[in-house]
Amino acid sequence: MSKYVKPELAVYEEPPNVTVCHDEKGEGYIIDIELPGVKKENIELSFGKNGFCVAGKREDVTYTGCYYLLHAVKVESAKAKYKSGLLRVTVPFKEILSARKVEIE
Repeated sequence: MSKYVKPELAVYEEPPNVTVCHDEKGEGYIIDIELPGVKKENIELSFGKNGFCVAGKREDVTYTGCYYLLHAVKVESAKAKYKSGLLRVTVPFKEILSARKVEIE
């Protein structure tokens, strides 16, 4: 007698699409993380002073990635909102950036 074994659905792991830019005033980052089809309760986000890690899981895929930020941030002031598959994180810089113009010869 033969048994029929139902193959399990494969779960793939891939990095989410992430966009990082400075806010309008140049005082912090706006980070958009695409997690389509992931429920809010299945998202984990953690920050360090120089970067962040994110993970989100749905039935067929796990989105996961860690990202380095060029400027130190105030982790305690980070805020995140999730709507329609997009996680938007805002976090201020630890120090306001100041730039010095460099002459080009």
